[in-house]
Amino acid sequence: MYIIAHRGSSSAAPENTIAAFDLAVKQRADYIELDVQMTMDQHVVVIHDDTVDRTTNGSGLVKGYTLDQLKKLDAGSWFGHSYGNERIPTLQDILERYSKRIGILIELKHPKRQIGIEKAVADIINKFAYSRHIMVQSFDETALQRMKAYAPSLRTAFIIKPSMLKMAKSSLAVYSSFADCLNMKKTMMNRCWIDRIHSFGMDVFIWTVKDQKTADRIKKYPIDGVVTDHPLFFQKEK
Repeated sequence: MYIIAHRGSSSAAPENTIAAFDLAVKQRADYIELDVQMTMDQHVVVIHDDTVDRTTNGSGLVKGYTLDQLKKLDAGSWFGHSYGNERIPTLQDILERYSKRIGILIELKHPKRQIGIEKAVADIINKFAYSRHIMVQSFDETALQRMKAYAPSLRTAFIIKPSMLKMAKSSLAVYSSFADCLNMKKTMMNRCWIDRIHSFGMDVFIWTVKDQKTADRIKKYPIDGVVTDHPLFFQKEK
């Protein structure tokens, strides 16, 4: 089972920063999970929200900033004063620093509102010798289909909603045509559902584990990966 550090080791360091990703590597996670958005000047940066308000000392939409403007923002002090030097990284920064050290799970945030993000992300990934250890995920199936067109060998994960739990086998067949993995909320997990997904050749990931009790329960299921704020909850599984 892959241990996937949600926005890095985000329980112990500011999310989606080098500090959080470095800590995930130190804690022996298998993957770091991160979110990407587009800047005004069409650079791909690593940040979860559409706005910078929650996780920086700035305000306004990410797409309202140029890359140079974003890089001046403090992306760590909101979490703790010792992280005041953290900045919003670019996807290029992350792949250069981590692509040979740890798996990378990249989530496309709101691709319908960010025209061209699939091509921009694929172009960056294609600069690297990517393998099974770089994946792209999204709630948007059209975005994943585009990713497959731009990078056919790239592994993709479709994030599914609880309302999709009872989907027909025909739907799973369609999803398996563009997704290598289904990533489901922890409350959706059951053995029958996991077995059905596996029967269509897809892996099963679970998101997002934030307490030890849930972590211990998940260890009993035949899943392929777990997204967690606390990689150390699963350290004994390594």
